[in-house]
Amino acid sequence: MPSPSIALLNRTIFHLTGEDAQRYLSGQCSQDLSLATPEAACYATILNHKGKMDADIFVRAHHGGLLVDAAPELREELHLRLDRYIIADDVEITDLSDNYRLLHAPLAEHLDSSAPRWSVNRFGQTATEQLVETSQAPEANLTLEALEEIRIANMVPAWGAELGNDTLPPEAGLEDRAISYSKGCYTGQEVISRMRSAGRTNRKLAMLELDALPEIPAPLLADGATLEKPAGTLTSATTIDGKHIGLAFIAKKFYSETEFQIGTSTARLIKTI
Repeated sequence: MPSPSIALLNRTIFHLTGEDAQRYLSGQCSQDLSLATPEAACYATILNHKGKMDADIFVRAHHGGLLVDAAPELREELHLRLDRYIIADDVEITDLSDNYRLLHAPLAEHLDSSAPRWSVNRFGQTATEQLVETSQAPEANLTLEALEEIRIANMVPAWGAELGNDTLPPEAGLEDRAISYSKGCYTGQEVISRMRSAGRTNRKLAMLELDALPEIPAPLLADGATLEKPAGTLTSATTIDGKHIGLAFIAKKFYSETEFQIGTSTARLIKTI
């Protein structure tokens, strides 16, 4: 029988080792990596020089190096991105993606206490994770659909839905989770600091209650919006306790709107970041 409440996550998994691994990765990501410990994973973004996202990652200390995980579709792109900036650094990137998975359990006691474990807030609630060999991974009974409900209910953006190469982290409400304004320099820092000083973004993440579940992504319409220039875009949706709930980006011009049209259905604003 499977252990209670365990999910098996298929992720891009890299192990960064070498004397310069922490200093190097710190210069590539937005978070203070002192938060990445043998007991806890921290969340960070990797940006380009325009402040837009190349990836969002979780980082934790592991076997003398740093263990990084990201969306599975970022495997090749992220490896190239990280490798590109290794010049004279003592850093080696080992790709563990084929051979390992992450076990994710809301309750720590559901995982092996004799193996390394990390606390992590991945879906909007603190859980515990372990690295396991793919061939030895146990059967999971916490479905990805259930995790998606938790994610959307907690208004957590995800790569491939709310997050992508055109996303600036503050638009998605990632400042508190993923950005340190007191750490040293990193790629894209200047843009993010300017956005903080300006105190505004051109779009922001919102939660909506939907009359029906549309195909994703879906344009949001309101007075003054068109399909070519919509009021926003619905990026994720699910049903929770009989209610259809979605995440969307709302354009700056429509921040004051509380109701939108998606086709023939109505979407009502619940909250924004």
